[in-house]
Amino acid sequence: MASSVLSYEACTRPSDPFSDGVFYNEQPLAHALPLFLLQIVIMVFTSYAIYFFLRRFNQPRVVSDIISGALLGPTLPYVVTRYLGAVFRAEGLSLMRTAAGLGIQMHFFFVCVKMKPGHLKRCGKKAFAIAISSVVVPYLLLNELKRVFKVREDSMIEGIGYYTCLDYINMIVSISSFPVVGSILAELRLLNTELGRLTMSASLIADLGSSFYVVVYTIVTASRSMSLSVLEAASKMIGYVILLAFLFFVFQPWIRWIVRRTPKGGRVWEGHVVMVILAVIAMGAFSDSYLSSHWEASVYLGLLVPDGPPLGTALIERGEFIPAELLIPLTYLTAGRWIDLTTFTHPKMSAALLLYMFAGYAVKTLAAMVPAIYFNMPIRNAALLGLMLNFTGLVQIANYMGLADAYTDNSIMEPQAYAALIVSGVCITAISSSLVAIFYDPLSSDHVMGCRTVQHLMPQAELRLVAPVLNEEPIPHILNLLEASSADEQTPICVYVLHLVELMGRATSTIIAHKNRKGQLDAHQMDRLHNVFINYEQTKKGIVAVQPFTAVSPYKSMQHDICSLSVEKNVHFVVVPYPRKELGANAELYQATRSIISNVLTQAPCSVGILVHHALAGFGQIVPGQFQYHVKILFWGGADDREALSCGARMALHAGVSVDVTRVLPPTERNRDKDLIWDEELLREFQINNADNERVAIEEVVVSNVEETIGLIKSIDKAYDLVLVGRRQGPSSWLGEVMDEWIESPELGMVGDMLASSEFTDSSFSVLVVQQYV
Repeated sequence: MASSVLSYEACTRPSDPFSDGVFYNEQPLAHALPLFLLQIVIMVFTSYAIYFFLRRFNQPRVVSDIISGALLGPTLPYVVTRYLGAVFRAEGLSLMRTAAGLGIQMHFFFVCVKMKPGHLKRCGKKAFAIAISSVVVPYLLLNELKRVFKVREDSMIEGIGYYTCLDYINMIVSISSFPVVGSILAELRLLNTELGRLTMSASLIADLGSSFYVVVYTIVTASRSMSLSVLEAASKMIGYVILLAFLFFVFQPWIRWIVRRTPKGGRVWEGHVVMVILAVIAMGAFSDSYLSSHWEASVYLGLLVPDGPPLGTALIERGEFIPAELLIPLTYLTAGRWIDLTTFTHPKMSAALLLYMFAGYAVKTLAAMVPAIYFNMPIRNAALLGLMLNFTGLVQIANYMGLADAYTDNSIMEPQAYAALIVSGVCITAISSSLVAIFYDPLSSDHVMGCRTVQHLMPQAELRLVAPVLNEEPIPHILNLLEASSADEQTPICVYVLHLVELMGRATSTIIAHKNRKGQLDAHQMDRLHNVFINYEQTKKGIVAVQPFTAVSPYKSMQHDICSLSVEKNVHFVVVPYPRKELGANAELYQATRSIISNVLTQAPCSVGILVHHALAGFGQIVPGQFQYHVKILFWGGADDREALSCGARMALHAGVSVDVTRVLPPTERNRDKDLIWDEELLREFQINNADNERVAIEEVVVSNVEETIGLIKSIDKAYDLVLVGRRQGPSSWLGEVMDEWIESPELGMVGDMLASSEFTDSSFSVLVVQQYV
């Protein structure tokens, strides 16, 4: 008995996955673990190397992944293939395919965690019409075009495979995958643009509706072709019933319980995160046994997890990196190794299949354009929307791999047809992403109407400004600016308060308006930050109107929210707070804010003010009748200084504001160019309007060199509350000579950078650096 057991173990014992090392005369690559680790390193390194080159051409990561997978396949020259064959040999791919399968399952779960099906309620008729048209029209057309292959439905097509695979190809081409579209738009930094949000809504509707259709079609087709018996088809339907019961009666109540147990602003317990991930893995085994694919249940589980904090953010932060960055590339490597251009025996049929695919992509673009144009979208944006819906990625690749599984007997597609599908997907994604990046300008000046500066604003007109804030720290200073700029009913202000929230644990960025057209507030979604401005609005009694918004988006594209809101509301001024490291701003927030400011300066459709502020304890409360504010304006000349003086002129109308203007002159008279003429006209107008205003003082100071200019800046009295200065000074400032040597923050300009430096850390005044829109 013992001997039989030993012999059985000797026959069935697998090889040791670990190597003893080259010093023990072993070949490490003959063992599973070192071979698998080397495969990961080679694939990820190759993918990043290609992406580093292609990203300058606006190519998304998926294009680099597919190309790197193909390059590491059998299509390379013989010399290279011989050496790679030792690493990617057939008997060593089993573990890689297993890890890739786990990566797909977890990746789809995390992607769907970021999704919010509730966005469907806000999609509107436009998104529904675009989604339905972009799916139904290309599917029907391709269904008719497949007749050109002139074969019977139960026969094989040389160079393609079974006739049935054309039906699956039609569905895959027609469907727009929400996760794929979202990830590529995020890479192109268009996720939180108007067109990006509409595309995401349309792809979400198309994806959810098409998924159900694909499941039903797969079961019905398999049953009709006798590949599934009636009993097996019924068992699959029972599997879906069990899955739905688990989702809505077990998983969803459990998830809600976890969210309720987590304190507001607190972290989810590690045990809960682990248990959720284990549930996803377990349902992957169930999905592989009873559903159409091993990752299908993961999609539904992810959709039920609430996006954002606390649980969605915790799952993304703690679990997404490994599948997304290390395991998913293995999927593309597996997909690429099935591409072997040397085995093409029917090139004409492959060319016909490529034309067939591109016909589907073209019709899909046109089908999306028609309803978009009907809803008054510009033709160019409608065409770009259609191209976005054609983005191809992991979802399509996984479906193609299922049709052409080279390691099972279930393949219904020949290898060269599979290669043609992959090539078409890479080409359409590369072309579409390039065209979108080149031709889509979310901040086109065509949408901007009226004046966009304070200087050119009519005296009795309402001043509209956007105040984007990341936290509560700069709010007291913004309120002081609002109060100083709103003297009475003759100087009304409308401020659009935009609370910027980092996109975490979500796939879609959004802008939430907390006040409807009738002026009614949605207090449920508002926070303390908004309430402070609403309370201030009530004290001003019609002089100041507040419109609260919340923008949820990545740091790297928050400028789109700021600028798009400025375009939509036709504002004149954007006030962006500047972070101060000495006030406790962390490194990530400091760099993110500086990047946002730089982008706003170059993209804003109006004038911009950068508010460099000092620390204040608490919000306090502004009493309009007791408000006292001292403003200093440094005026060298030029467009930005004129805009700063115009802001000061509006403040001078307030009974509690005193304004001191220092005009800096060169030792010799300047040539009378246009800038000088405009400077003198604005100063003369300012003097005339404030001739009887005892709270306004104007002085002229002559400086002859850089040292005197810097001394003038350093001599500013600390009794001031605000210093107004242009970002770029005129030619008489003498500062351009030392700009490169002194400046640390180019977004503030030379004077602003000096006033924000450590020498003024103890000063009590804030600085408003102004850039005029030209």
